[in-house]
Amino acid sequence: MIEENHDELKIGELPQLQIVEIDEVLFHEEPDIERVARLVEKFGADGVLRNPPVVAKRSDSSKRILLDGANRITALRKLDFQHVLVQEIDLEDRGLVLDRWHHAVEYLSRDELLAHALTVPGVSLADTETVADHPGFLCRLRFADETEVALVGAADLFSKVEQLRAFVRFYHRFEYMDRVSYTDLEHLKRNYRNFSALVSFPRFGKGDLVSLTEAGVLLPSGITRVLLPKRALRFNLHLDILRAKLSVEEKNLWLRETIQQKIQDKCIRFYREPTFFFDE
Repeated sequence: MIEENHDELKIGELPQLQIVEIDEVLFHEEPDIERVARLVEKFGADGVLRNPPVVAKRSDSSKRILLDGANRITALRKLDFQHVLVQEIDLEDRGLVLDRWHHAVEYLSRDELLAHALTVPGVSLADTETVADHPGFLCRLRFADETEVALVGAADLFSKVEQLRAFVRFYHRFEYMDRVSYTDLEHLKRNYRNFSALVSFPRFGKGDLVSLTEAGVLLPSGITRVLLPKRALRFNLHLDILRAKLSVEEKNLWLRETIQQKIQDKCIRFYREPTFFFDE
C-alpha cells in the first residue's frame, strides 16, 4: 500500500472516510452553478463519485462543515441522494490549514471591474499599502499593467461576505475567472492570454467558517483553499452504493470492508510530492 520511502505513514493514518446523511453537511461557500450542472450530467453518465468531499467535525455538534466539495454535494442533492461519502477531519486538527485562492480574471478591463465594485453599497477604493490591517479589507486587485488597488467595505464578517459576493458575482457569471494559487503576473499573463486582473482575498479562519455556517451566510465560490495533512483521492465510489436502500450504518460497514480489501489488494498509494492533475 505504501511506498518504501514513506513507511512512517501507518495504516491507521489513512484519511478518515465515512458515509453520512447529506443533510448533515453545512455549506460555508456558494456552489458554482455552471460546474454543478456539468457534474449532474457527469454523475448521470458515469455514475461515479471520484473524490470524496471534505468535511470538518465539531466536538459540540453533529453537523459537519463542508470544507471542499460544494459542487459535488449540490449535484448529488439535485439528483436526490440522501447519503454521501466524505473525508472527515477534526476542525481543530493542527494539520488542517485554511488558506485562500486567488482569482485570475480575463477580458474585463480595469475600468469595468472598478466601476462595478463601486456599485456595491459601502465599498470604496483604497491604496493597497494602507489597508493591510484594515478591518474592512475586502480584496486587492492587481492589473496586467502592474497597477493595483484595494477594495474596502464593512468591518463585520457577515456584511463583508455579502459585499464580496456582490463583487465576485460580476466576473464569475461570465466564467471569466479561474482559481489560482500563485501571484506572479508574468506567469499569469503567459497562462491566460486575456488576463486582466488578479483578485486576492483575506484569509478566513476556522472561527469564521463556524460563524458563517451557523448563520447560513455563504462566501463566494472559489475563495477558501483547504490544505490537509492527507487527502483521499480517486476513491471512485459507484453511486449505486449511495442510492441503495440501506442504512448509513450498513453502508459504512460495506465501506470499511471495501477499504480493507483495497489495502489487501495493494490499491492504495501515498504520494508526498506536489501533484498536478490533468483531468479535472
